[in-house]
Amino acid sequence: MLKYVREMAEARRATPGRRVYNYGMAAVLVALGIWVLATGAPGWIFLTVVAAEAVFDFFLVNSWVKEDAWRIIRTAGESA
Repeated sequence: MLKYVREMAEARRATPGRRVYNYGMAAVLVALGIWVLATGAPGWIFLTVVAAEAVFDFFLVNSWVKEDAWRIIRTAGESA
């Protein structure tokens, strides 16, 4: 399990575009949390966005892990 979590963390940091995505999603969640706390908006809005972002992020990062694994396999096959 720890290896898988490490692979996911590496996939998140692998390219500048992925890092921008991660910082952008974090900024959206922080801004939404501040908005809910400051205005007294319903908490279910925040929870819904967090849940949707978590599901989307899970599938996106898994696709990045698979993409990176295939790239490594292809690169290893070409150099052999």
